[in-house]
Amino acid sequence: MSWEVWTMKSKMSFFDATLLKKNISRFAPAWGLLTLFLFLSMPLSLMRALTDLSSYMRSVTASDRLSAMVPMGILYSFGTAIIFAALLFKYLHKTQSAYMMHAFPMTRTCLFVTNAVSGLLFWVVPTLFITLCNLTVLAAFGVTSCTGLVWAAFGKWLLAFLCFYGLAVFTMHISGRTVIAILSYAALNFIFLLVPLLVLLLVDFYFMGFDYSVPDLFFWLSPIVAMLRSWTELKTVMAVVYAVLGLVLLVLAWVHYRFRQVERAGDPMVFQWARIAFRVVFTLCCALGFGWILAAFFGLLDAGRNGVFLPYALIGCFLGWFSSSMMLERTVKVFRNKKVWLGFAVFAGVLALAVLGLKYDLLGLQRRVPETAQVESVEIWTAGNYDSPNTDCISLTEAEQIDVVRAFHQKALEDPNNQSGARRSVFDGGYYDSLHVCYHLSGGGTLQRVYRVPERDYKALAQLYADPEIAAAWYEKALPEKFSRVTLDGMEEYEVDQYGNETYGTRERACKDPAALREAVLADAGAGRLPVVNFLTRNVILQTEGSYYQIRNELYLYFDNGVWPDGTKYSYMSIPIASTAVETLALFEEQ
Repeated sequence: MSWEVWTMKSKMSFFDATLLKKNISRFAPAWGLLTLFLFLSMPLSLMRALTDLSSYMRSVTASDRLSAMVPMGILYSFGTAIIFAALLFKYLHKTQSAYMMHAFPMTRTCLFVTNAVSGLLFWVVPTLFITLCNLTVLAAFGVTSCTGLVWAAFGKWLLAFLCFYGLAVFTMHISGRTVIAILSYAALNFIFLLVPLLVLLLVDFYFMGFDYSVPDLFFWLSPIVAMLRSWTELKTVMAVVYAVLGLVLLVLAWVHYRFRQVERAGDPMVFQWARIAFRVVFTLCCALGFGWILAAFFGLLDAGRNGVFLPYALIGCFLGWFSSSMMLERTVKVFRNKKVWLGFAVFAGVLALAVLGLKYDLLGLQRRVPETAQVESVEIWTAGNYDSPNTDCISLTEAEQIDVVRAFHQKALEDPNNQSGARRSVFDGGYYDSLHVCYHLSGGGTLQRVYRVPERDYKALAQLYADPEIAAAWYEKALPEKFSRVTLDGMEEYEVDQYGNETYGTRERACKDPAALREAVLADAGAGRLPVVNFLTRNVILQTEGSYYQIRNELYLYFDNGVWPDGTKYSYMSIPIASTAVETLALFEEQ
């Protein structure tokens, strides 16, 4: 008689259907409510909007409604991603639940994959149902031209959810408390935009002449901001990149899960690197954020370089460092810990050194004016960005011209009255009363500055804009190669009657010979009759009852549906010209 026991060979399982069914039934209220809200705000709203409309208006209205659904679905995906992740992985944040789940006869990989797939299904199934409902509504009203928009919206919702869901699951696995995970999820969606903006505000406060605007890269580092900021032009490639990022974060969450200690359940941050990152970033935001708030509250931010910011930043640093320490250590008794005080001293020291370095220009960056021999070319403009095709940017390469710009730059640095206003708004592309300078250095680098200075300091630079050769080069770059229609319009009628009443008006004229327009404009510019019109030549000539009317000394050429010389298409643009451009004006007739 054999006492051997026959056993089945073990098999590694990566998915458990029973757990999936359990998740679907347990969390049915969550995805059921999502389906209800989606139905009320999308198909039902679409059906009501299409009622009692003509066939043509139904198509237009449906297109508008479907376009508006894209950001709505992105907001839904942003909110539901963290909700589903918290429901499915909240057992990690309770010691008893974590031990119980890990006692089941399944691996951590199986648990993770099953729960992750459950969360994806909670989104895919309701949105797919809503998509089919939208198609049904359109078919019922005879709208057949918007099918592509419906499926495109579904695709963007899915890609957006993959991004947010991956981030949500990742925060659930690096934290030990659901509340901390939710806060971390929200922070990671904005922190890569918030921190650079706070740093730029600090630089803008002390670094006079620092020329910048917020790069688009900052906005793309914040998924929810980027998607809502440009949802009408959200390219498929960028949406796929965000989705891939979400999948990468899902993989990282799985890797962390394999090494996660059950005993750490309940800690605010489970992994040491996350604890360090949380403390540093939280303290930095508090130092800069509370610093600005406190300084603004006491009215000390409007003094430029003499403004008081550092003491308030150190107060914010103190609050942030010790508050984060209390949260991480789960106790208020952190003031007796020498390591906490040492960390605060190091962080505060670095912050003070950075602020004082900016305030007193310890590195000499603000006072730098490159030598003429170091400059290959210099570009100056008064508004917008220098790389825009129709901005008033001119490029100078002659040594005499570069010396004129350097003299202006040096004078702007030496005059303390200029320094207090020599700043550019973080969110603004530029002022119309400031001058931007971009040096292209022989070593391949660039140096950009912007200054607000009195009009008297612009006179030498204004002569550069009036140089015929420079003006002809600017109009050669600014004029489009192709266009469907061109008209002339602008403020050019100004009269004062016998009673002293001031009137002004405009006239619009069509071009008689569009093919000869480029040649006429370049001829006027080359003959000195058409300087580059910019802020340096604009002034206020009319004042009535305390209200100023800025009558600009130029007309505008309006181009429709054209192509830039570099091949870029546009639907509408304008280029200023002067009333002295006789050959150009001769091509237009009054309508």
